[in-house]
Amino acid sequence: MFSGLALSLFSGNVATSDDLAQYGGKVQSIFRNMGFKSPSSGKLFDQYLAGGLGGEPMIVGYENQLVEWALADADRWNRIQSGQGAKPVVLYPRPSVYSAHPLIVVDETAERLVDVLTSSKLQELAWAKHGFRGPLGTATGDTKGPVAGLLPAEIDGVLPIPDAGVMLSLLNMLAS
Repeated sequence: MFSGLALSLFSGNVATSDDLAQYGGKVQSIFRNMGFKSPSSGKLFDQYLAGGLGGEPMIVGYENQLVEWALADADRWNRIQSGQGAKPVVLYPRPSVYSAHPLIVVDETAERLVDVLTSSKLQELAWAKHGFRGPLGTATGDTKGPVAGLLPAEIDGVLPIPDAGVMLSLLNMLAS
């Protein structure tokens, strides 16, 4: 997602295959200069937690990773927030991108699941327990929890990720 966002930022809009041909080398240079990268955001987040400020001073991840970690151990989170050491700060690029997980219903009886997943009660639970935002990037529940003041109530300035063909070509370019 970060590579797709970088490509789109170079192109000035949602990147196309023409933009990949023009700016892909710049994105490749950024990733090459960043050095070794973990194979997943989860592993990177774990390295960030284990290594502290010296090990991973800045990472690109998902805000829900921090929310879930803070919720998992409120005492630990409070110690970090009240301590003298470094504290996590969340930065949002503008524009940003969403991680979308579409549900495709292939059986009419499963359409009820769409209603449940979009219900206000489940949206509130998704935010409160996992940091998953609701429609249009809004926090759909209590914003006064453990990460109060750390995350904005709403994310605006969102750019769609490039289409699958462009993303696959970009990832292949970065892997070479």
